[in-house]
This record gives sequence, C-alpha cells and structure tokens, in this order.
Amino acid sequence: MAEDTSTETAPEPAPAEAVSGHPAAAKLRDRFEGEIHEVVDAHGQTSVVCEKGRIKDILSFLKEEPDLKYDRLNDVTAVDYQGHPNRDPNAPRFDVVYSLYSHPHNTRLRVRAQVEEDDARIDSATSVWRGAEWPEREAFDMFGIRFDGHSDLRRILMPHNFQYHPLRKDYPLRGKGERDIIAPDDPGFAGNPFAGMEDETEDAIASEKMVLNLGPQHPATHGTLRLQLQLDGERITKCIPDIGYLHTGFEKLGEHHTFNQFVTVTDRMNYLSPLCNNIAYAASMERLMGLEVPERANAVRVILWELSRIADHMVWLGTHALDIGAFTVFLYTFEQRERCYNIFELVTGARLTTSYTRVGGLGWDVPENFREVVLDFTAQFPDAMQEVERLLTRNRIWIDRTKGIGVISAEDAIDWNMTGPMLRGSGIDYDIRKAEPFLSFPDYDFDIPVGENGDTYDRYLVRMEELNQSMRIIEQAVNNLPGGPVKVDDAKVILPEKKEVDFGMESLIHHFKVIMDGHGLTPPLGDSYLPTEAPNGELGFYVVSNGSGYAHRMRVRPPSFMNYQCFPEIIEGLMVSDAIAVLGSFNVIAGELDR
Repeated sequence: MAEDTSTETAPEPAPAEAVSGHPAAAKLRDRFEGEIHEVVDAHGQTSVVCEKGRIKDILSFLKEEPDLKYDRLNDVTAVDYQGHPNRDPNAPRFDVVYSLYSHPHNTRLRVRAQVEEDDARIDSATSVWRGAEWPEREAFDMFGIRFDGHSDLRRILMPHNFQYHPLRKDYPLRGKGERDIIAPDDPGFAGNPFAGMEDETEDAIASEKMVLNLGPQHPATHGTLRLQLQLDGERITKCIPDIGYLHTGFEKLGEHHTFNQFVTVTDRMNYLSPLCNNIAYAASMERLMGLEVPERANAVRVILWELSRIADHMVWLGTHALDIGAFTVFLYTFEQRERCYNIFELVTGARLTTSYTRVGGLGWDVPENFREVVLDFTAQFPDAMQEVERLLTRNRIWIDRTKGIGVISAEDAIDWNMTGPMLRGSGIDYDIRKAEPFLSFPDYDFDIPVGENGDTYDRYLVRMEELNQSMRIIEQAVNNLPGGPVKVDDAKVILPEKKEVDFGMESLIHHFKVIMDGHGLTPPLGDSYLPTEAPNGELGFYVVSNGSGYAHRMRVRPPSFMNYQCFPEIIEGLMVSDAIAVLGSFNVIAGELDR
C-alpha cells in the first residue's frame, strides 16, 4: 500500500469548549486541581487529559464518587502519536486511553494520560477494576507500555519471545524481515506453567495435581483456544488461557487501509455476524465525520443487524449443544443459519464476507423481493425454535450440565467488564440498543431479557429470548421500511452511480478521488467512539484521525476479548466437563478475540 502523499493541509481541529458540560469535568478539576490538563468535548463525547502519576487516584475517584460511579472500565488502550499533525513534537509520544462507563448514570468518559517514550510506564488499573487485566496486557504487548502493579504483565497475543511492539508507528506493516522470526524455544510452552503457585500447606506427596492441556485441538475449542489446566483429580484448581492463535493484525491494517477499504477487514473479525462489524465500523466513522445516514439505510441496517444476531446465535446454540452432547439441536440451528445466509447473499452478493456497508450508507439498495424473503424467514423461525426449546429447556441432562455451573455475580460481571448476554445473564438490565441507542433502534418496540443467577443456564435462556426480540424488531422494520436513498448525498463521501460515471465528467472525477490512494474520505482531526450492541456484547471502533485518508489509530473494542478474561476465575473448582459447558456459554469468536 502506497503512503499518503497528499499535500492538502489537514483541517484545524474543532476548539474544545471552555467549560465542559460533562458532570465529571468540574468534579475532577475541584478534586485534582492542577492535575487535569485538558478537557475536550467533541462528537458528543468528553475526554479528560490528566497527570500520569495520579492516574490510579483519578480512576478510583471516578469509580467511587457517588455522583459519577464509573463502575465499569470499558477499555484500556494506547495511541502512538508519533507523526500526528496535531501533536506537539515536544509532548510525550504515547497516550494511554481509558474508556469508562457508569451503569447507574448511563454516562461515558474517556481519560487520557501521556507517557514518554523513554519512560513508557504507568500505574496499573487492575486494583480498581479486574477488567483491566487483559487490555493492559494487550497495550504492553502492542506498544511496550508497562503497567506497574499488574500481577501478570506478559505478552498476550504475540509469542512470549517476540522482540517488538507491532502497533508502534515505527514498526512497519510487513514486519522487519528475518528479525521477526520466532525462536523455537518459546517459553510459553516450556515446563510447568503453574510452577511457583503451589500451596505451601499442601502435602506434595499426597497431592493428585496434574497439568492438562485442553485445546486448541479439542473440538470444543474450535482449533483456536488453548487452556492450561491444573487439576486435582478431575477438579480444576487453576486455569491459564492462551490466546492469539488467530491474531491477524486488524488494528495495524486499519492504519494502512483507506477508510472504505477497511470495511472488508471488519468482515473477518466476528465472522459469524460480519454485517454487525461492517455496520458498527461505518457508524463509528459517520459519528466522526458528522454524517446523517438516510432513514431507509438505517432501517435496512437494523434488519441486517438483527438477522446477523440470529445467525450468530444459531452457531452459538448449535455448537454449544453439540459440545455438551445434543447433536440434533445442531441440525435445527444450522438450517436456520443457512436461511439467514440466503438473505445475506440475496442482498450483498456474498454469504460470509459481505462488505456491504459504506461510510455514509450502503453499497446499494435491497432487492424488490426483500420484504417477502425476510417475512418468509420470520414466519417459519418460531416453530423451529420451539422444537429446540422442547429438546433443551426442560431436558434433565441439559439442566444438570448448565444450571448452577459457571456462576458470576452481577457485581463481578461489571468489575470484569462483561457486556451483552454475559452481563444480562447475571441480572444487569443493560442493552446499548436501549441505553445508548444507535441506528434507528429507538423506533422499534422490543424487550431486554435479563437473567437472575448468572449461570450457564441463564445465559442460554437470555440468548433464546433475544431471538424472539430480534424477530419483533425485524418484522416491525421490514413492514415499515421507508423509501428514499440508501446513501448520503455527498459526492466526496459516496461513490457516484455507475451510469453517472460512464456519462458525466464530474462524477468520474469524484469516483477517482474517492477511490484513489491519498484522497477518499478525510475526516477531521480528532477521535471518536460509538458503542454498539453486537451479538456478544459491546462492539466499538475507537478511531483517531490525523486528517488524512487513513486512520492514525484504529482500535477495536471486542466483546469476546473482554468477556473471556474472567473465564479462569469462573471455572475454578469445577470439573473438566463443566469447563466445556461454560466455554460454550461464552460464545468466544476467535477472530474477534485475537483480531
């Protein structure tokens, strides 16, 4: 990919408001006078730049202050500002970025702390939220930033003996050649991973402890997950997940693809619901650029979003049941998934890697028989799900294998940064479609299913009811599908129609500029994030723009990655067979987990 050689001057950033209206801004300035360097309001979001040395105190205050109560750390990542046109050359090179959410007040806040290149370290937030554990490890792995006080700060996606930090700006897209080769003696596979964790009071001779490697070859780990288990008999005493088997570098690719080219990359993350990835990314870019998508495009997106949720849940349900031993369910669910894929193929021309969404709308309109085909699907789907419920919901074996297994409390689910069915299964009534609506979801009537016990069985029940609610949304949307265009009316954003390119010089020029390297979409300087309710939980794209046709930083907030980090704690004390049932209830998608 050629580098951007455009000589156009980057647009000036929008000035920050003198006094932020965000409830946290004044409280932070009062409590930490002189240590809050900047408050920026842009794109409906607030960012606070604070003193790195007080980061733990600031985060603790934001969590514990009753009027703020940021009880969930939504994400931790980093941005390398080397070469950014809006960065003072004398300023620290890195920002560590904390994304916070308050369930009691339904508010968000972004906190940034600047870190020097020659002293790339900051206090860990794991003592404030346990959900900081894996995101901090990823920031260490990708950027080399050390989080002091982290109990297990080691690489998480790259091999343990990898020498570089791939998301730094001075690390090339194609690597550094022979120096990237990993030595065969990867310490991640040497010796006993639990050495040094022994209980001093335990009789080593009488102990029956052993180490078991579960996956990635095990059918329930789908070739992409590995669990190192310490067993006492058949009971799990400790677990170390090993991920990164499907790490593809999507976030690095996001800095080297134009904004429309990156749509095709998003397909490959959660490949069970690729349209959700496409739409979430496009909506994030539209927020950054201030684009209003036509009503028809939003309605079509909602229909495809919920069909994708159904297709995703069908794979989850079929493979989850198959892992536990219920083969017949697999046949029912995969038939329904194929029906969804037939609709996707009709609309997009592809079954899996759809690449149908565009920043500013859709690639093209849906076919004339779209309503008829969708309603044919919704007419037969409830009967198929009733058959599945008859097979499972009151089945004694299914209940014994799932009820009371893998329990996580509501408080722990929030502390571990869980979202989606995992969070709702623990009794938290939170769905972004209701709490922070996106697309045109406020136009539709639907309910949010919530569990009580936080176990594998409740997570099953929540997802089963979500299928019914998705059907409600789809039928409302398709029966009230508005007319009109499916793209914004802006020739600098959306490709002109083919017939206009063939016969109009101006359209041909716009087509050339939108497509060609160095032109295309050029959002203003700044950063933006849009949360969306994907099948597994909160999916969001944090985009940092440098004013060119490429993202300066493309961060994906993946629900599978955040949800999965608590897995070792949940299965501790369970049997090996229980670990399989619990893993199925997480619905971990490796492409989204590893990116």
